[in-house]
Amino acid sequence: MNPFARRLAGLAGTALMVVAAVGFTTTQASAQEATPSEAIGIQSSCDHAWSNKSGITGATNANGVNIRSGPHHYSPSCTIVGQAQASQALRYDCWTWGTDGYWTHVYNYSTGVQGWIKDDYLTNTSNVLFC
Repeated sequence: MNPFARRLAGLAGTALMVVAAVGFTTTQASAQEATPSEAIGIQSSCDHAWSNKSGITGATNANGVNIRSGPHHYSPSCTIVGQAQASQALRYDCWTWGTDGYWTHVYNYSTGVQGWIKDDYLTNTSNVLFC
């Protein structure tokens, strides 16, 4: 196959993958079950809906854990609105998918700050409900 034909075939394959991805995201948007948005490339903002669905109390597993305005620490990087210490009690409201995995919306009882923390830094998240 000559270089032009190979390049054209590659472009055609890429176009089919884009069409398939768009069709997949449209289907998922109307589905009942949630799908991780970053896995299909939709997430682009720090504005995420949440509600106090769980009300479980937990804490961080380290000191100085950032609380963010959204469940992303890059692409985009959501604003740090506060920090949580391991000794502070947190109310877990609900979870969603974000950068590199699961994130939980929390309320820090000690400081009154609320926002998102990546689940890797939280204890006792097994019964938190999806946002």
